[in-house]
Amino acid sequence: MWRSVLTSNYIEAGKISSELIVTYETQLLQTQRLLANTQEVSGAVLTNDPTTLRTLTLGIILNDGQEAVEFFNLHGSHVLSIRHRFGANPEDYEFPRRADRIYQTGNCTKRLAQKSDERGDKFADLVQTDSGYFLYVSGPIYDSNEELSGAVLVGRSLSTVAADMRAKTFAQITFYDELGRVIYSTLPSPPSLEPELAVRTVLFKDISSTKRDISSQRDFSVANIPFSEILGAWEVRGNHELGVLGIALSQTPILQSLDNSRWQIFILVLAAITLVILVGINLANAITRPLLQLVQASVRVSKGDFAVRITPHTNDEISTLTHSFNTMVESLHKSKKELLNAYDDTLEGWVKALELRDKETQGHSERVIELTIRLAAEMGIHWEALINVRRGALLHDIGKMGIPDAILHKEGRLSEDEMDVIRNHPQFAYDMLKDIDYLQSALEIPYCHHEKWDGTGYPRGLKGEEIPLAQEYFPSSMYGMQ
Repeated sequence: MWRSVLTSNYIEAGKISSELIVTYETQLLQTQRLLANTQEVSGAVLTNDPTTLRTLTLGIILNDGQEAVEFFNLHGSHVLSIRHRFGANPEDYEFPRRADRIYQTGNCTKRLAQKSDERGDKFADLVQTDSGYFLYVSGPIYDSNEELSGAVLVGRSLSTVAADMRAKTFAQITFYDELGRVIYSTLPSPPSLEPELAVRTVLFKDISSTKRDISSQRDFSVANIPFSEILGAWEVRGNHELGVLGIALSQTPILQSLDNSRWQIFILVLAAITLVILVGINLANAITRPLLQLVQASVRVSKGDFAVRITPHTNDEISTLTHSFNTMVESLHKSKKELLNAYDDTLEGWVKALELRDKETQGHSERVIELTIRLAAEMGIHWEALINVRRGALLHDIGKMGIPDAILHKEGRLSEDEMDVIRNHPQFAYDMLKDIDYLQSALEIPYCHHEKWDGTGYPRGLKGEEIPLAQEYFPSSMYGMQ
C-alpha cells in the first residue's frame, strides 16, 4: 500500500510540475506581447534609446513581476537590459549595459531573421547568463507599419522556477540537459543521469515516464533520507525539448503519515461541507416554505378564490408579510362583493326600465326568477352558479329593449311580420350582452329561453340537447349525467 501511495504522489507531483512549466511560459509570453505592443517601444528600439525604453516598460515589468527583460534592435545590437536584483525588494531592478551572450545563445536570432514555426513567431529557450540559467521567451517588435524593429526577450531564472515548483509540489526539482547533466536542482548534491536514460526519457516522452531509484547514486547530508525520482521530458513552446525534468520524493514513511493526515483532513472537510449543506438546506426550507405558501395562495387568489387565508407561524418579517397578504385578500374580497352588488343593481335598473316601457312585463321578471331558481335548485345546480342563473333569468326579456314601441305597445293581434320582430328579442339580448365578461355565464338564458325541445322555438330553432345547459352550473360529480 505504501508503494501505491508513493506512486500516486509521484503522478500528482509530475502532473502539477508539467502544468507549472506551461504556466510559467504563458506568463512570460503575455509580458512579451504586452511589451512588444506598447506604444512608442518600437521607436525607442529603432533609435537605440534605452532611457525612453526604460520609462515605457519598467512599470509593466514590475507589475508582472518578471525577473529579466532584454531588448535588441533590428541588427541584433543590445539596447536595454532590465534585471531584478536577486533577493531584493520586488521593485528593485538594475540595468546592465550588455547582454550579447543572451542574443548569441538563444532563439533570439530566429526573431531577427523573421523566422517562425508551427506555433508562430515566438520562441522559448534556456539561456545561461552571468546570473545563472534563465528560461526566456523571445518575440518580435513591429512598428506601426508592421515592419520589424527588433526583438524583446522576457525571462525567469531557473532557480526561481525550481523554488516555486518545490513549494507547490512538495517535491525536489531537478533540471537536466539532454545528456543527463544537472543544470539546476533543489537537492543539495543531485547525481547526474546516465546519458542513455536521459536520451530514452526524451525519446519515449509520449509513451511513458521513467521512474528510477537514486538513493544508491548520491549521498545526502540531511538525515540520509532516500529519494525516488520520476523523469519526464522538459519541453517548451510545444515540442522544443530542453532536457529532462526530475521530480524526487522521499521514500521515508513520514510521507505516509502525511498522506494519512491528508485523507483525515479531507474527510473532516468533507464532513464539514456536508454539515453546512444540510444546515443550509434546512434553513432555506424554513425561509422558503412560508414564501411558497404565499405564492400558492396568490395563485388561488388570481383564480378568484378570495376565501384563502394563511396562518403565520413566526414573528419575523415573513409573518408581517402574511398578515399584510390576508388583509389584502379581505380587502379584495370586499371590493369584489361591492362591485358585484353594483353590477347587480345596474341589472335591476335595466329590468325596471324595461317594465316601465312594457307594462305587461311588470312583475313578470320576479316570477320568472323565483320559478327558475326553484327549478335550478331541484336539478342540483350548485349555489355559486345560482347567482348566474338568477342574473340570466332577470335579463331574459332584456332584448325587448330593441323592439319598436309600435309593436311592443300594439293592442290586439300582431301580424306575422310583427311576430318575427318579437321573435328577435333573444337575439337582441345576445347582441347587447355578449361583450360583457361579467355576464358570460348568464348569457345562455336570455339567448335561448324561447327554444323548444321539438325545435319549434326561436331565435335559432334548436332541438333537444342542442339547447345549451352549461355544465359549470352543476357540481363535477354530476357532469356525467348531463
